Amino acid sequence: MESLQVPVYDLARLCHLASLGKLLGGLIHNLNSPLHSMGMQMDVIQHFILQKDDPGTVLSEKISARLAQMNEEFENLSNQIRIAGMRADLQESYPEKFNLNNFLHQELQFLKTNLHFKHNVETTTEFSPSLRAIAPSSPYFSLALSLLLERVAEELENAGSRRLFLATSENYEGHPIISIRMDGTIPPKTFRDILEMNPLLPGDLPHISEEINLLISVLLLRSGGAHIETNGNDQGTFISIRFPQKTSSE
Repeated sequence: MESLQVPVYDLARLCHLASLGKLLGGLIHNLNSPLHSMGMQMDVIQHFILQKDDPGTVLSEKISARLAQMNEEFENLSNQIRIAGMRADLQESYPEKFNLNNFLHQELQFLKTNLHFKHNVETTTEFSPSLRAIAPSSPYFSLALSLLLERVAEELENAGSRRLFLATSENYEGHPIISIRMDGTIPPKTFRDILEMNPLLPGDLPHISEEINLLISVLLLRSGGAHIETNGNDQGTFISIRFPQKTSSE
C-alpha cells in the first residue's frame, strides 16, 4: 500500500474519539488527587470540631477556610466532567453562534485542571469584549481549536516555558482573530510547517505521526476559511488565526 486517501472529516471523527479517550483517561487519573485532598480536609475539620479549647470564632474561621478549599477542588472536578460531557456530545447539528472568548476561557480552565499544564504557567489573556460571535464552519470547529490549544500547551511543557499570551480581536476588515504568543519557545520545524501548510520534505515524514492531531486541526480550520500565520524570534513564537468575516448575529 503506497498511499491512503481518507476524507478529512473521517480523520476528524477518529481524532475526536482519540481525544475523548485521552480526555477520559486524564479525568480518571486526576480524580484521585482532589478526592484524597477533600478526604484530608474532612478529617481536619472533624479534628477542629472535636477540639475543646478553640473559641467559637476561631473554630468557624478554620472550618470556613477548609470548606473553601474543598469547594475549589469540587469546582475543578465539576468543570472537567462538564467539559468531558460537552466534547462527548459532538453532534452533526452544531450551534449557529460560537463565542470565541467564552470558548478560550473554558479551554484554559480545562487545560489547567486537567494537568495539561503540569507546572505553573503564567497565562495572560486580552479578550476583546466587543468580539462578535462567529458562525462555525463544521461540527468539528471546536475540536479543531481544542486540538491546537492542547498542542500549544504540550509544546510549552516540552520547552519548559512558563508564559503564554492569548488574545482575541478584530482587524480593520472585521475578521475575528485569535493571537497566541509562546514566550521562550521555538517549536519543531514540523510543527511550524504544518501550521503554515508548507510542503513537507521526506525527512519530515517520520514526525507526521507525532503531529497528526495538529495536522487535522489545521486542515479543519483552513477548510472552514481560517488563515493561520506564524513567526518567531529568539524571544518566542507567535501564531495568528484569522477567521472569515462572516459572523453570526447576536
